[in-house]
Amino acid sequence: MAITYEFVWWERLYELCFLLYEMIVDSGYQPDVIVGVARGGWIPARILSDLFFTRDTANVKVDLYRGIYARDQEPQISQKIPRDMKWESPLLVDDISDTGDSLTVAGEHLKQRGYKNPRTATMHMKPWTKLVPDYYVVKTEAWVVYPWELKEFTFNLSSRLAKEGKSRHEIAGHLFEVGVPIHYAKLFLEQWFELNEQRASRE
Repeated sequence: MAITYEFVWWERLYELCFLLYEMIVDSGYQPDVIVGVARGGWIPARILSDLFFTRDTANVKVDLYRGIYARDQEPQISQKIPRDMKWESPLLVDDISDTGDSLTVAGEHLKQRGYKNPRTATMHMKPWTKLVPDYYVVKTEAWVVYPWELKEFTFNLSSRLAKEGKSRHEIAGHLFEVGVPIHYAKLFLEQWFELNEQRASRE
């Protein structure tokens, strides 16, 4: 099955967070802390903390993905919520619910810390996810690329294409075709090749 990509730029990102905020407000839920699932949930969580006008934010880091459709076997929490925090209505925020593993593990961690019913929110959701967030804006089957991961995405996609035997010219053409802006694609691709040349010279 061919992979389709959806690029979300900064203005659209804020719009999605605002739509998410309106959805949560309309439901009657008022979070007293915004918990970002690192790393993808950091920026949406910060935007939502501004929209809800709350300074209480926290972070749970779940290590899961290692590239395009490549992932760890089991999600692992590497940064935890402090035990002495006293919140009543935590909102757990991530960028997307893909498999649902990150949100599931992060939610279980919050429950272990004594929060009985944390609610979940994402901008995007995949139709096959095992955890449908309490709040989400867009349902999509595309591989969503956010502005904070453009270089990482370019490196991962270039590595995958190189393993398929694609030439430098073909990789560049594919990056342009899927929607990576030309200026960034050229710069990041040049950096990717330099990095691989350095690695090869050390072997």
